[in-house]
Amino acid sequence: MNHIFNTVILLLILSIFSMDLMMPLGVAAGTPYGLVVFLTMWSKRSIETWLVAMAGISLTIIGFFMSPATVSAMYAVTINRILAIIIISVSAILVLQRKRDDKRIAALNIISTTDSITRLKNRRAFDDTLPTEIERAKRYDRALSLAIIDMDHFKLINDTFGHDKGDIMLKQLAYELDGQIRHSDMLYRLGGDEFVIIFIETNLEQARIVCEKINHVHNLLALKIDDKRSTLSIGLTTLQNNDDSNNMFNRADDALYHAKKHGRNRLSVYEDITATQQTVNAR
Repeated sequence: MNHIFNTVILLLILSIFSMDLMMPLGVAAGTPYGLVVFLTMWSKRSIETWLVAMAGISLTIIGFFMSPATVSAMYAVTINRILAIIIISVSAILVLQRKRDDKRIAALNIISTTDSITRLKNRRAFDDTLPTEIERAKRYDRALSLAIIDMDHFKLINDTFGHDKGDIMLKQLAYELDGQIRHSDMLYRLGGDEFVIIFIETNLEQARIVCEKINHVHNLLALKIDDKRSTLSIGLTTLQNNDDSNNMFNRADDALYHAKKHGRNRLSVYEDITATQQTVNAR
């Protein structure tokens, strides 16, 4: 796409220059270069704007010496060319300022959706993404699963080792979790010691396998605290037909609470919990 864009820009510049050479001096042939400069707004890089502006200014000056005889007084022709150069320059300044503003906005958006400790996407990004992924999964009839992961007794880590050590543990866990999921899956830190994974095109059993592996790996690598290992509790659920982001998240959260309530260091699957409750009630 960039190659096509640059080719179009080059052809426009050459066309304007050819017209300039065919028209008598006094005609504002250099002014259209300013319009071409504005077209570079579609490109994210500033270098294209600089190059087009410099080419426009240079060709405007060259055209002054190469165009046919003047139809106006020479001072008017000179003023005409100077005004064309000013228009090109102002156009470049405006486009470059717009590109700088766009970069600042993009940087602010990244900051506002990135967790400062783990560098993962944060709760805001998660809240923006989950509804979109639910709609996409429903539209294409694809599976989607959601897991909430909580580090057990994280307060003890902070109280025992301090918040700096707690931050290190969070970074380690983020790195550990990221290594267990696919590039297509999405990992977020919601806040505190709570993380969430959106499993794209992943059914319940597939997500269960990954979550069990996450727990197993963490138990192998976890730091000991007063002879107690840092462990994880995980709540897992999968997309249902009538789901929106709230009730899907709440089911995963309920499953996480179940894991915490029943001893921690375990995976609880919401669908398993409800199936067990239904069996008990049937008896």
